[in-house]
Amino acid sequence: MLGFLLIDKPEHMGSFDCVRWLRKILNVRRIGFVGTLDPLASGLMIFAIGEATKLIPYLEGLDKVYEVTATFGAVSDSYDADGKIKESEVVSAGVKRVVRPGRAGIEQVLSERFSGEVLQVPPVYSAIKVEGKRAYARARGGEKLKMKARKVFFHSICLASQRWPRARFTVHCGSGTYIRSFVHDLGQILGCGAYVEKLRRTKIGDYTVENAIAPDRINTKNAHKYIIAPQDFFLDKNVIVLSSEEYKTLANGGFISARKLKKISSSHTSGPLLAVYEKVCVGVLEPFKGQLKFHRKFL
Repeated sequence: MLGFLLIDKPEHMGSFDCVRWLRKILNVRRIGFVGTLDPLASGLMIFAIGEATKLIPYLEGLDKVYEVTATFGAVSDSYDADGKIKESEVVSAGVKRVVRPGRAGIEQVLSERFSGEVLQVPPVYSAIKVEGKRAYARARGGEKLKMKARKVFFHSICLASQRWPRARFTVHCGSGTYIRSFVHDLGQILGCGAYVEKLRRTKIGDYTVENAIAPDRINTKNAHKYIIAPQDFFLDKNVIVLSSEEYKTLANGGFISARKLKKISSSHTSGPLLAVYEKVCVGVLEPFKGQLKFHRKFL
């Protein structure tokens, strides 16, 4: 079994729980995914099945779009509603009060602090590995971690609605961006604190959640209907159909003429150059001194 699945992950289901569930449904051990989602979050996940896991590198780095609801006036140790929540207060002249930023103030901070390349510190409760172990596992074990800041990119952030204490945003960002950190940092800059109440990923690259399938609609009998072959999945459609002779030559470590590359769209850049034999994707090709060879072989 080889291909991709677009899954609309429900809330309160972990990314790795999805993997375990798919292994059981598909009876396939080798399953990977592009971009983890927290248990609290819902939305689009791309799963690679079988040999298609070798194509994951061509999907990493894609932009993502999220819809997030933030709650202001409090902070969370996990930066979301699943953590320990503490109300934020400011003491002024002996009086405790909560800062309540208005729409104009929020939009100003978004424009000044969350546009383009930004340094961001990931949450300690994240899947990032620290000395070979997931950060969230270390944090839950009582370790006090100091996460390193890294560069992320915000293409656009739209404040869709705002009524204290909640605000809803649509965030278009680069790969590796933590929306929980964005919301937490926004709350800190505004002086009122904030955490993620709801989070949904709607897009990865050009793949949308509207084309994804809910897990409860998949079973052992119909799963194959939803698996998308690599040559149909990649939107660039950079495909070379091999003859029997060409496939045998490549499979034995040989080279074939690159003349077929002339038929490929000039838009071919970072996407894989897929080799198809008898309607099955058998690997990824790469040019080599005017010829083509296997870069990754599947079958």
